[in-house]
Amino acid sequence: MKNIVLFLAIILLFDSCYSYKKLEFGSNDYLIGEKYEIKVGNRKSEKVTIKEVTDSTIVVIQRKNEIILQKSMITEAKLMKISPGKTILVSVATLGLVIVVAGIISFTGGNGPGLTFGVN
Repeated sequence: MKNIVLFLAIILLFDSCYSYKKLEFGSNDYLIGEKYEIKVGNRKSEKVTIKEVTDSTIVVIQRKNEIILQKSMITEAKLMKISPGKTILVSVATLGLVIVVAGIISFTGGNGPGLTFGVN
């Protein structure tokens, strides 16, 4: 049980929620250093960081690999922005869960089967 409290506390520390702003098709609004979710052709969307932008290509970093993409191949692009409202809401909910689990652990002594109603 104590491991669960520690796990939830770690989640609370590294928690952040993103919102996505969809870019218009063919847009040249890519910002260097920003994180995007990009879809190329029929593949699934991938999270990337923009490293360099030219007229016809963008250089992205995906999982520590540098990739050059043709802008014409990108079928969908969304700018990832941290959402303060979602982050605060999830952090408060996670903190509440940590408090409840810690309370249950302290109530049961932390080393028993827990509450046993009607069992002798």
